[in-house]
Amino acid sequence: MPLTGPPASWRWGLLVALAGVAGVVLRVWVHRSALGVPDSDEAVVGLMARHASGGELTTYFWGQAYGGSQEVLATVPLFWVAGSGWVTLRLVPVAISAITAVVVWRVGRRTIGDRAAVVAGCLSWIWPPFVIYKLTHQWGFYASGALYAALLLLLALRMVERPTRGRVGLFGLVLGLALWQSAQLVPVVVPVIAWAVWRERAWLRHAWLAVVLAIVGALPSIVWNVRHDWASFMSPIDDTTTYVHRLRVFVSPLLPMLLGLRTPFTQERLLPSVMTLALYAALVLLFAYGAYRARRSDVSLLYVVAAAYPIVYTLAPATFFSQEPKYLVVLSPVLVLLVAQLAGTYWRALAVLAVALALSVATLARMQTYFETVPAQPPAAPRDLGPLVSALDGLGLDRVYADFWLAYRLTFETDERIVAAQNKFEDVIVEDGQAVASRHPFIRWPPYEREVEDSRHGFVLFRESIEEGADRQPGPEAEARVRELARFVERLRALGYRESSVGPFVVYAPPA
Repeated sequence: MPLTGPPASWRWGLLVALAGVAGVVLRVWVHRSALGVPDSDEAVVGLMARHASGGELTTYFWGQAYGGSQEVLATVPLFWVAGSGWVTLRLVPVAISAITAVVVWRVGRRTIGDRAAVVAGCLSWIWPPFVIYKLTHQWGFYASGALYAALLLLLALRMVERPTRGRVGLFGLVLGLALWQSAQLVPVVVPVIAWAVWRERAWLRHAWLAVVLAIVGALPSIVWNVRHDWASFMSPIDDTTTYVHRLRVFVSPLLPMLLGLRTPFTQERLLPSVMTLALYAALVLLFAYGAYRARRSDVSLLYVVAAAYPIVYTLAPATFFSQEPKYLVVLSPVLVLLVAQLAGTYWRALAVLAVALALSVATLARMQTYFETVPAQPPAAPRDLGPLVSALDGLGLDRVYADFWLAYRLTFETDERIVAAQNKFEDVIVEDGQAVASRHPFIRWPPYEREVEDSRHGFVLFRESIEEGADRQPGPEAEARVRELARFVERLRALGYRESSVGPFVVYAPPA
């Protein structure tokens, strides 16, 4: 970054250092607060890494036809060195976020200028707030999705700048790896390729190499799909919403949630309605003005991706989901670069970063209040499972059935000394004198279920799920579920299972 002299260099260096510290503090806050309580999805990644360290590799997230295992493989060396645990597990997405910030800076140098590029890298580290929350947890493929989005921007710019065989081939290889890792990148990939064709068609001479290397990068995914009837191309969600509805959900509330203008999960506005609408209008006008000015430069890549993203994104049925902008995380590098254009001078940079940090702090604080005060539905396991582990040890139970939101956490935190099989508690039969639960129709890891079936085992249920009068979302489905759990519990009691209360859980142990 060329600067005018030592004082300027010193000031910009201090700005980068302060942003670096602020990003670390935000992530420590998320990790240690109610925002950082781990769940079973996160535990599954840890279990996959532990199994991978023993040579047991999988292509996708357990029980899914999507979500590549690349972050799992990156976690294995850390587990070898430091042992498995939540901090070690989360180091990978945090490190990937730091690398993403560097790649964003490199993209910025080719598009928005050296100084604005530095701001973009800093901005990526401290904003958007939801991305900080999401990528402090290890949910398997969200952090790498953001990194691949930034890498595809950079490699497309390099390919258009000088369309050599090596640059085109590298773009293809990264494209294949990206699509294996996360299908959420498709709305980024489509406009990036379209822009590259529009800006410089000379690279198409080597397109065959890009296709070959893309196949190489995506080969694990291709092989898996050939063996599983192309399951990755089938939507896991049966949604009846319209395309227009999903597009409206993207515009509001999801995009404002990502920007920090609305709070994820609650949809609460940061500013009063009139001010919010005025700000939205100003952002739309700025975007249109910037797109017009950038139409003949490389900056146009950012505008093309941002404009095309919702058009492609909302084709997927899963995008009806409006509680959190989790499918927009891959768009964050583009948004960061667009916003950083406002920071061409030192004082503008300081203002942009200060506003971004304030948005992150305000939104994360509101999210923390939500997690602390609103009961989770379905029930969530608390941070400390120590009392439950002690109770199971006292009952001599190292194999149990449990709800999904407890099963994998319990298994991971005990290093698989206690194995919990995910179960829906729908029916029970008696085999060899003990109760065996009906199998889960969509279990993440079937070997755990078979292991529990073949051993002396107990049952762990959330007390909230079986207590009469507990707060639940109203509706016939919820009421039917309560009755189903009541029948299941009565069946266990009739078979002589002993009931023990342990914090938010109820343990049912087989007769002595």
